[in-house]
Amino acid sequence: MTAEDFGGKSAATFALTSTALGLLLALGLFPDHPSPRGALIWNASILSAGILFLPVFRIIKRSPSMMNAENFVAFGYVYWVLLDLIQAAYDLRGASDESLRSALLAVGVSAAAMWIGVMGKPWRLPRWLIEIASRPLDPAAVRRIIPVCFALGMLNFAYAVDFNLPAMFSYLGENRWAAPWSRGQLGGWNAFIDQTPYFGYVLPSLTALLIVQRGFWRMESLLAMAASGVMLLFLSQGGGRRIIGVTVGAAIIVWVQAQPGMKLKKMLVSLGAVVALLWTMQFMLNIRTQGYQSFVESGSEYDYLHVDDNFLRLAQIIQVIPKDHDYVYAQQVIFALIRPVPRVFWRNKPIDPGFDLPSMVGMKGVSLSSSILGEWYISWGWYALIFGAWLHGRLAVSANQLREYGRQANPIVFALAIMILVSGMRSMQDLVIMSYAILAWWGINRLVVHRPVSAA
Repeated sequence: MTAEDFGGKSAATFALTSTALGLLLALGLFPDHPSPRGALIWNASILSAGILFLPVFRIIKRSPSMMNAENFVAFGYVYWVLLDLIQAAYDLRGASDESLRSALLAVGVSAAAMWIGVMGKPWRLPRWLIEIASRPLDPAAVRRIIPVCFALGMLNFAYAVDFNLPAMFSYLGENRWAAPWSRGQLGGWNAFIDQTPYFGYVLPSLTALLIVQRGFWRMESLLAMAASGVMLLFLSQGGGRRIIGVTVGAAIIVWVQAQPGMKLKKMLVSLGAVVALLWTMQFMLNIRTQGYQSFVESGSEYDYLHVDDNFLRLAQIIQVIPKDHDYVYAQQVIFALIRPVPRVFWRNKPIDPGFDLPSMVGMKGVSLSSSILGEWYISWGWYALIFGAWLHGRLAVSANQLREYGRQANPIVFALAIMILVSGMRSMQDLVIMSYAILAWWGINRLVVHRPVSAA
């Protein structure tokens, strides 16, 4: 494959081929007894290698296309679905052998469909999105935006304690439900102020851009880092690891994109930042249910990088649908899309997608994640699974246009789009909810940055 092929249709074809070969080999080596812990290590590793062959090849060659959105989505497949299998995190006795084989097939087929989606011509982006992605951000603009994002991002936390700042900070380190700003499943009028933390999602990215523009040790950069640190502390108190992953991950991408070239030093620093991010997310998992003090006393319950038991839940979904429960068809998609509608305007808004996995597997009082693959499968089986993965590929290749519009002057929208697509691999709701960050960024641009930029 030549350098010209790294970002073209032939590259996606190459990725499709490697994914298909990885899937065939993984299925061919499928063990007779896949349920014991660690039985699918090699199968998951082989499939992961097939899915990631092109992204890793691009990284090794330091190709400009190594920052394409589809590469991050490919890593999302491994992180959200296959990583627990590679680490032998748990046994799979909660699903039948045949459903485990089907789940492995589903992951490979979905990844292949994603690469097929990448092959087509990108969709045309909305004009408002092009406008905010094209608007240059000089240091003066960044300095104006950071205080506004910080004030709006912290508003919900301060409001919940009647602006008693010492009381607000006292909840840091407590379990995720101890703070007064935590909310239940059903919200009221307070749901509006609950959305203000989305303005803080862009703070780390703005800080990364300011560091590139002005330097690390400048007072303005240090103040921005302090503001981002406070914002991240309060965001992490809620225990949502994906939120920290999106915000900090986007900042890493901004830092990379805002500097020309891809030198080895920059790649190593980025890798170190990713490792630190994963460690932080693991630390959040350890303290979110019991609090920091209890964690110090009892230690961690995990001896591996825990993600979610998505593969097992995907296998269980395949096992019960449509045998014991009919497809939900459009209910899952509608449930995700109507998430932004305040319940005060729609009291009878659905509270579930028409399928309750915990009850189907005999569990109560828990919420189970199956990744977006499982959610597409409950919609209409293999047809929906393939369509959803193809759609993710289409969104990824279309998001690549944001990099061209932003260039080095404003890589924030592109970075947010990438992390939204990656977090969206966890669930449809995350794909919708994390998109609020871009809407918040649009609002900040309308409020603070006033120079219109042509989309041409």
